[in-house]
Amino acid sequence: MEGALAIIFIFGGIAAIIISLIYFRNRRIERTALITAGKDASLFNDGKPKHYLSLKYGMLLVGLAIGVILGGVLESSTTMSEPAAYLSMVLLWGGLSLIVFYGVHKKVLSDE
Repeated sequence: MEGALAIIFIFGGIAAIIISLIYFRNRRIERTALITAGKDASLFNDGKPKHYLSLKYGMLLVGLAIGVILGGVLESSTTMSEPAAYLSMVLLWGGLSLIVFYGVHKKVLSDE
């Protein structure tokens, strides 16, 4: 089991690195071509301020931490198996934190 997880993480990490390198290389080439043509590269800005992104990931990480804590409580207080307890709580609280972020983000955008 542990060997399989290590192999998955190694190949997943290698794939993530390759995909991100290709993405950033292509983005640089596109922006360079626009600047060379004398056009404005502002079309790449998606209009979202970056502080919402940090709020989103912060809320997600807090939700995952709560999920891990409650997974331990659930595993020790019930007859549920350890993987099921941790996985269910992490997914539940991570998802709930993203739903709460959506509500907060929507409210902030409607107030502006």
